[in-house]
Amino acid sequence: MKILDDDIELMLSFQKGEKSCFEKILEKYEKPLINFIFRTIGDRWAAEDLTQEVFLRIYRSAATYKPLAKFSTWLYKIAFDLCIDHQRKGKVKTISLNDPINTEEGQIIREIPDLSQITPDTSIEKRQISETVQAAVLSLPANQRLALTLRIYENKSYQEISKILGCSISAVESLLFRARQNLKQKLSFLIGSFSD
Repeated sequence: MKILDDDIELMLSFQKGEKSCFEKILEKYEKPLINFIFRTIGDRWAAEDLTQEVFLRIYRSAATYKPLAKFSTWLYKIAFDLCIDHQRKGKVKTISLNDPINTEEGQIIREIPDLSQITPDTSIEKRQISETVQAAVLSLPANQRLALTLRIYENKSYQEISKILGCSISAVESLLFRARQNLKQKLSFLIGSFSD
């Protein structure tokens, strides 16, 4: 029987008692998972906690692990399920584009920057754009946000996304289409300023 990928081999070796294999899995996937979960729920501390929970579940399920799909698909399915549970508990941090930004100096009212007057290397403006895009992504419905995050940031195939989300490939296509349309609408002021 041919092993599907190196990560499955690591997991099967860990299953046989080779502890260093789990450490290799942790090392490879910890940062990508934190980033995926953060992009999904918008809370860095909760993302770190949920990532620890993912690895704890992997550790506990080692004895019963069976390679039915790519290892990363199984891993992201666990992370996805934890994100959904987190959202159901009402712990999702949502950001409105109209909410002020709290800083040590006080509140800053979000304003749509006049992008025709800024230079490309101005870091403050770039950060504002990044925060605006992140807020728009976080304001998407959960299933659209998850599909988009898996496709854009995690570079997952439509088939992998369908397995992680537990839906058909055509449903994934639909989710991604609606997510892109929603983002296009939410960020139309930003897109328009670049085309002028």
